[in-house]
Amino acid sequence: MPTTLVSWIVLHAIICAISALLFAAMVPRRFDVRRSIAVLLIFGFLFFIPVFGLVGMLAVLLYFNSFQRSRERTEFFTVSLPPFMNESGGTAAGMGEGGAWSRLRTQGLPRIVRLQALLAVSASKGHNSSRLLQMATSDSDDEIRLLAFNLYDQREKIIGAAISDALNKLKTEGNEGKRMELHRKLAFSYWEMVFNEINNDLTEFFIGQSIAYAQKAYDQGATDPSLMILLGRIHLRKGNIAQAEEFISKGLINGAHRDRVIPYLAEIAYHRRDFKTLKSFFKTDPLLRYKPGIGPVAKFWMG
Repeated sequence: MPTTLVSWIVLHAIICAISALLFAAMVPRRFDVRRSIAVLLIFGFLFFIPVFGLVGMLAVLLYFNSFQRSRERTEFFTVSLPPFMNESGGTAAGMGEGGAWSRLRTQGLPRIVRLQALLAVSASKGHNSSRLLQMATSDSDDEIRLLAFNLYDQREKIIGAAISDALNKLKTEGNEGKRMELHRKLAFSYWEMVFNEINNDLTEFFIGQSIAYAQKAYDQGATDPSLMILLGRIHLRKGNIAQAEEFISKGLINGAHRDRVIPYLAEIAYHRRDFKTLKSFFKTDPLLRYKPGIGPVAKFWMG
């Protein structure tokens, strides 16, 4: 009995293999299937479904060879662009930091395009724009390099002029309320020097001046949340975690938006290795994951 069964299986496999080779030749060319794949697929049907597999496979091949020969293929290779894609093909009126820097780094682009990118960088505010201007000062193109130096120097002069003006007014101002405003202005101006990485050799001096004037404004009764958050950020940078948390929490109590405060509270929790609290801060505002800068960090800890 076992010998008969083995003989039957071997004979069945040989018949299925021959039939698979024949049926694979009948597969319409428009299906663009590799012959070996077609043979294996057909052999599987015929071997494991002895009677109905043979009949079904033959019926399928006859159907596609005879009845669907004149029909067009349903799949497509190319489609025309929708209207909004055609409209977006041109250069946008403005560009982000990423797009501007990619243009600046591409040496093969026309000079006018790279100059426009450099001007777009200088028009934006923030830490990255100053860093991109610094990188552009080492460009191989003399015109771009000189413009980058000029724009970076201009940014430093604007902040320096604001500091000089406030210091001169502070010397003669007797009104306590106006002196508080001048102290506040000086605190933010010196911090802007730090934030924009202007004259890195004097960074520690700028930080010291910023926190000194911010503390003076706070001691004189300033209650705006922006000043408290500034004090918290400076203390956080200096490693004073307890004082940083105190001022940032006060900023939140005095009306600072949670979007501005949560990242700093999360950073404080990270320094304390309190990861459970860190995650809870981000979960209180799920929309943070969609905001630039903090978004990837929020996604990581919320995930």
